[in-house]
Amino acid sequence: MKLLPINCNSYSCKYTTTSQTATGQNNKISKPVFKSLWSPKTPDLSERFQYGLQALDEQSVLVVTSNEASSNMMLETYADNIDIPVMKKYTLHVKKGELKDCDELNSNFAIYKKNNKYYILSLSEHPLKNLRVDMSKEAYNKDNLLSGGKIKELNNGVIIHTGEMIWETSGEKHKFVFTPPKISETHSAEKYLEVSNVKNLKEFNKRTINALNTPEPKTNYTKGITFEDIGGLDDVIETLKKYVVRPINYPEVYKNIRLNKGILLWGPPRCGKTLLGKALANEANAKYREYNANEFKSSTVGTSENNIRQVFKQAAADAPSITFIDEFDSIAKTRDGSSNARFDDPMVNQLLGCMSDLEKCAAPAFIIAATNMKKLIDPALLASGRFGLHIEVHMPDLEGLKQIFNIHTKKQHIMNDVSVKELSQTMLENKFNGSDVAEMVTDAFFNGLERLELNKKMDNKTLVFSDLEKIALSKSDFLKAIQRIVKQKI
Repeated sequence: MKLLPINCNSYSCKYTTTSQTATGQNNKISKPVFKSLWSPKTPDLSERFQYGLQALDEQSVLVVTSNEASSNMMLETYADNIDIPVMKKYTLHVKKGELKDCDELNSNFAIYKKNNKYYILSLSEHPLKNLRVDMSKEAYNKDNLLSGGKIKELNNGVIIHTGEMIWETSGEKHKFVFTPPKISETHSAEKYLEVSNVKNLKEFNKRTINALNTPEPKTNYTKGITFEDIGGLDDVIETLKKYVVRPINYPEVYKNIRLNKGILLWGPPRCGKTLLGKALANEANAKYREYNANEFKSSTVGTSENNIRQVFKQAAADAPSITFIDEFDSIAKTRDGSSNARFDDPMVNQLLGCMSDLEKCAAPAFIIAATNMKKLIDPALLASGRFGLHIEVHMPDLEGLKQIFNIHTKKQHIMNDVSVKELSQTMLENKFNGSDVAEMVTDAFFNGLERLELNKKMDNKTLVFSDLEKIALSKSDFLKAIQRIVKQKI
């Protein structure tokens, strides 16, 4: 049992006792407990620095920074200079007023441990703000200046200068004096520093991947995608909510009716059918699996039909589930007795049987089939009880193009000369679909980098964090992108 403080005042404080039941749930009981007039004081900057050093092992790094965004960028830039596998990051935030002569660090820096030795990495993004590491004022020399990306071993008593002009004779203490920690513990660092796990190893150092020698887990590519990420298809989204999302989320309401477990999304290519399937799974909190229909085909007799059976079996086992089958027409063509259709006939028959079984099953498992050519699909599959709900995913209209544009530019800085209405009208005239809009925004971003000559800075490795604030997309960037896409369409 542990005590968690809440609602403190000058004289007393209520505590919440937290206990665990056999089922693993927390029961909270509030009761008054006497508390003294003083509360624990937050450790000063030097103490928090020592806590970070105590927490370091040979798979972690301590970052000391006044600007986390800048230090993260520089740490990623110089990650391969760190020759240990980084799995955890402790961040010591230096707040305004914690330094003597300046409001922020002259240079952010990182410290890591290897073979019981400690090393400092300069995270400076400005060539004039080199990090200085030495023992005293008298020991100053150019060898003790570290430019961005440079590493130096730390010895006992070394001072890490941050721009402050403090010397031993002044009677004041430096904020960052390296002393090898006498103990190793993470509790204090976890309490007073920001702690984060390095989840995407590729964003840090390549040595991490090699050191761990384990495959990276497959990303859940539906994560974060919702109906809010889809523009121009409000009517389609409302239909999917009606027939799928609400029945999955509120099964007791729909328990006495037959659900449409087979749904056909049809319409022109690149208009959002696959995106709808992924968003649908998240909105319904359902298991999502995606297939291309051509994956089911096999030259071995009976294998194609067995592949289809396995997909339906898995869908029922995963319920509530969304199973998305793209290019559905490739396995569901009309059975007309011709030589071209004979190979497909057994698969169509199998699909009919599987859909009939799924309809009888109580499990909320939905099969979403997508096609650009509805007219090729066998009519028996399009009947009620099979894929009886047909939803057209149409080309976006003017309002839809505006929505899609706003979705794809919500994290971009757009200049005042950009008129969304005019751009959308131009896109409509050139028959842009949702994928074209996304491509246009991406291309406009690259055009903006060229216009600002940031591509040259990247090539010369002179790009700094402040350059990122200059990135803004102009009307000319978008028009240039539209011109390229239109030319490609011809």
